[in-house]
Amino acid sequence: MPEENTSRFQTILIWGVGVAVLAMFASIIYFTSSGFLTSMLSSTDVRHRRWAADELVRQGASAGIPSLNVANDATADPESRRLAIFVLGEIKYKEALPQLLTFFKGDNVTLREQSAYALGRIGDQSVVGSLLDGYETAPKGVKIKILAALGELGSKDGVPLLKMESDTSQDETIKEAAAYSLQKLTDTLKGSIPGGR
Repeated sequence: MPEENTSRFQTILIWGVGVAVLAMFASIIYFTSSGFLTSMLSSTDVRHRRWAADELVRQGASAGIPSLNVANDATADPESRRLAIFVLGEIKYKEALPQLLTFFKGDNVTLREQSAYALGRIGDQSVVGSLLDGYETAPKGVKIKILAALGELGSKDGVPLLKMESDTSQDETIKEAAAYSLQKLTDTLKGSIPGGR
């Protein structure tokens, strides 16, 4: 009889440990799912928002559609949408280019800024014309993001604007952003020329 009780106890213990391990794996899968992470972009805790954005970036292209859905959700709070656009840029989600261009041309300055930056991070040079066209009438924050995007894109079409702003801008922040992006772009262009230094 004591052996039978020991055997039952061991069986119950093994099952209990198995269920606990299974629950742990289920939690890991749930807490790293794109659906959960995109819902965390609207958390009231800034740390949770940042963690969710970082985790979505780590997931790569699989986070593209859920992030694009948050970015497109006009009922979502602006910070959630901004973070979703950030993710789209960091994962270089080219499928989002049309929507990012729409945000860039829209009225929401926060989404315009983040979209300009994301367009640069994605790296598709087809957007250079849109960035240049939107520069002159853009608010300062959007201008800074456009300058950063031009530095990221690696297109010589951005050189004239970057050079002009780095040489003549009366705004020190614009001047420094343009100079930094011009240097980055110049380095990129030199690297793309065989034998370039």
